[in-house]
Amino acid sequence: MSFPNMKKKKAIIMGDKNNLNGWELAEEKELLKTSLGSIWSGPAKCRRSGREKEFFLFDFTDWVNVVAVTPDNQLVMIRQFRYGSRRQEIEIPGGMIDPGEDPITAGCRELLEETGYSGSDPLIIGKVCPNPALQRNYCYTVMVRDAVKSAEPRFDDMEDIECFLHSYAEVASLVRAGTIDHGLVLNALMFYKMAELF
Repeated sequence: MSFPNMKKKKAIIMGDKNNLNGWELAEEKELLKTSLGSIWSGPAKCRRSGREKEFFLFDFTDWVNVVAVTPDNQLVMIRQFRYGSRRQEIEIPGGMIDPGEDPITAGCRELLEETGYSGSDPLIIGKVCPNPALQRNYCYTVMVRDAVKSAEPRFDDMEDIECFLHSYAEVASLVRAGTIDHGLVLNALMFYKMAELF
C-alpha cells in the first residue's frame, strides 16, 4: 500500500536520556491526515528480544474537558451524539485545544460555546494521556467555579447539544449505573472529587 505525499519523522534510539532503555525507533511515516489528526506508523525494535514490529500512532492535538460548578454546586452537563458509540452520551463540556491556545482558555471557550455558561477562577485540576500505547496527546481537566448562563450556545455545524444541571450525587449515580462511561469524562470527575477533598 502506498501513500502519496507521505511525511517522515527521523529515527531515534530511546536511551538513558528519556529513561526508556532498550528500544530503537525507526523513521515514522504519516499514513493519513484528517481534520482531527494524523495516523503515523514506524517500526520499533525491542533490544531485549531482538524482535521488531510495526507500530501505529494516532497523532491528535491536545484536548480539554471542563467541570463547571454552579453557585449552588450543580455540575454543568451535556448530552450529545457520538459517532464512535452511535448513541447519545452524557458528558461534560470539552473539545480540542486550538493551536496556540492554552488549556484554560480552550476550556472556557468550549464551555461557553457548548453551553452558554461562564464562570470564575478556572484552573487545571488534572491531565491524562488518553492511551499511551497509541497516542501522544493529553487531555486536560479544567474546573470553573460560579458557572452561570451568560450567553446562548454557539454550536459547530455538526453539534446538537443539550445542556442540563445535575448534582454530583446524581452524576455519581449515573456513573455507577454505567450510563456515563466515557473514559475521559470519568477521569475529569475523579480529578474534581480529588480537588474537593484536598
